[in-house]
Amino acid sequence: MPSALVISKQQETARVISDTLRTLDFSLIDTAASGTEGRRRLQETGYDIAVANTPLSDEFGVDFALDTTESYDTGVILIVKNDLLDQVEERLTDSGAFVIAKPINRQLLLQNIRFVLRAQEKIQRLTLENQKLLKKMEDQKRIFRAKLCIMAYLNISEEEAHRYIQKQAMDQRLTPRQVADRLIRMYEK
Repeated sequence: MPSALVISKQQETARVISDTLRTLDFSLIDTAASGTEGRRRLQETGYDIAVANTPLSDEFGVDFALDTTESYDTGVILIVKNDLLDQVEERLTDSGAFVIAKPINRQLLLQNIRFVLRAQEKIQRLTLENQKLLKKMEDQKRIFRAKLCIMAYLNISEEEAHRYIQKQAMDQRLTPRQVADRLIRMYEK
C-alpha cells in the first residue's frame, strides 16, 4: 500500500489532503508544516508521494519539490496559487513534479495522485529492470574477460572457452559469473 507525506503550514488544508489520500487506501499518511521537517521525514521514511501546499512555513516549496525529486524515489505534487501556476511549472519542468492550482479541486487532486502513483510504479519497475540489465552486462564482461584468460593460457578457441565455463558452472553448481571470477583470479596474477 502506498505512503504519503503532506506538507502544509495550514492544518485544515493538511487534513483535507490527508482525507483525500485516505480514500485511496494509503497505508501511511504523515504531515509536516515546513520544508525542513518534510526533508527530515523523507530521510527517515521512504514515501511514495509528497503533496506540498505552498507556501510552506519556511520556504515557498519549489526547492523542496526539486530536492525531493532529485534525492528520492518520491512523486511530488505541489499546490500553488493559480496566478503562480505558470511560473512554478516552468521551474519544475525537468523535475517530474506535478503542479496543481488553488483552490484545490478534489477530483483533480485525486486524478493527479493516481497518475503520480502509477508513474512511480512504472519508474520503479524500469529502475529494477535497468539494474538487472546492468548486472547482466557486468556479468557478460567478466565472462568475456575470463574467456580471454583461458584462451591465452590454455590455447583454446572462444567457443571452447565458452563451453569450458558453462561446464564448470554446471559441475560446480555455480553461476557462469562465479566461475569467471574464479578463473580471472587464477589466471590474472
